[in-house]
Amino acid sequence: MIRNRYEIFRLHLILILMIPFSFFCKSLPSVVPVKDHTLESIVSDGIVRTFRYYIPKNRSETKLPVVFILHGGGGSGEGMIYLSRMSEKAEEYGFIAVYPDGYANRWNDGRKIAHSLTDKRNTKDVEFFRDMVRFIDLKIPVDYSRIHAVGISNGGFMTQRLLCEADDLFRSVYSVAAVTSKGLVEICPSPRAKSIGFIMGTADDVIPYSGGTVSIPKDMSPNASRIPAGEVLSFTDSLKFWSSNFTCKEESKAKKRHLNKFWKRDIEYTKFSDCSTDEVVEGYLIPGGGHIWPNGFFYQNEKQYGYLSKDLDTREIVIQFFRRTDSKEKLVDNASFGN
Repeated sequence: MIRNRYEIFRLHLILILMIPFSFFCKSLPSVVPVKDHTLESIVSDGIVRTFRYYIPKNRSETKLPVVFILHGGGGSGEGMIYLSRMSEKAEEYGFIAVYPDGYANRWNDGRKIAHSLTDKRNTKDVEFFRDMVRFIDLKIPVDYSRIHAVGISNGGFMTQRLLCEADDLFRSVYSVAAVTSKGLVEICPSPRAKSIGFIMGTADDVIPYSGGTVSIPKDMSPNASRIPAGEVLSFTDSLKFWSSNFTCKEESKAKKRHLNKFWKRDIEYTKFSDCSTDEVVEGYLIPGGGHIWPNGFFYQNEKQYGYLSKDLDTREIVIQFFRRTDSKEKLVDNASFGN
């Protein structure tokens, strides 16, 4: 009997020790490793600039579409390989995934931030993207009608500048954890009718979804002081701004029901469509969402980052949006929503 009790105790102990290990293994998503990407450097605007790109191994088309994935302020292209896991989608759907590095780890998105070396130098980042496309096209033919960009935070602001100043090159873009800055409005007061999407959280403590001043924490401490980093429009006004030149605007709204039974907050979806051109401006607003890439690889807990929203897979939302804007068929909603 004593031996049986001991064996039972030992079995329970083994199971307890295995649970966190098993959970850890299952929670790690697959990632195309950095070593499978090509690192390049080119000179653009007199500066040596770097980027990584991934060409899908299995491709059926002669000319491939391109998706740029932009990091946030202080980040890097290598970090976005892990955070976004977009190269997996590149292999699945057959596009070139490009992860550029901002000058001094930032993008010149038009906010004219006083403390930013990038903004002080006024780097010609839009030209850098044109240079990257020309460089990649020499390696493998690029489909110039299917070039897109997605970015988070500073990278999200930059995608909008690309759509404004390089709308001849970019078919559509997506901004994650970023709305539209007032600096961008000054640069681009009357945006051309083009497709753009937004994912934003109501609890973002860096970029206020209701508009106002962007505030960047000086360090990672809980009570870190903040640095102002430009003024922005609200989430709603950002959607209206980009759809302002639609000739025939239709608005639709829906809600995506939550999957987490402990988080009973439905994600709000808004879409403005131009019935004459089929261009679309859409936005996902996540109640309680923080300054994150929803379903990103690095995020650990909701206390640190707010609601992580497993209900939205950012990369799938973004890629399907790009695929629809490439299509000649009339654009439809990016997801099926409940009422």
